Amino acid sequence: MSTVAPPIPLLTESLRAWRIAGEVRAEADGAVLVVAGGQRLRIEPPPPGLPFRWMVVSGTRSRGATSLSSLLRVLHAALDPDYEGSRLRIAEPLLPPPPPGGEGDAAP
Repeated sequence: MSTVAPPIPLLTESLRAWRIAGEVRAEADGAVLVVAGGQRLRIEPPPPGLPFRWMVVSGTRSRGATSLSSLLRVLHAALDPDYEGSRLRIAEPLLPPPPPGGEGDAAP
């Protein structure tokens, strides 16, 4: 996995879009610090061997993010207690398949 820091302008604009006052800045050690919503969150490279691109660290707790979209989801959930993330739901189709000889079948 890459250890490239997440784009600070995107994180800054995300805070604005979420209507959360805060600051995003690069740290000397390569981490990114997000101070917002009364919290200090560090976005760091993951330890070796973990399948994450970044770790979001708050105090003694950390959560992995595998992509930029998951990083934004983790940050939003951490900073906004009213944020309700969406879940991917996989279910059987609501409609039964068309009967044989129905739409889409060629006439003989």
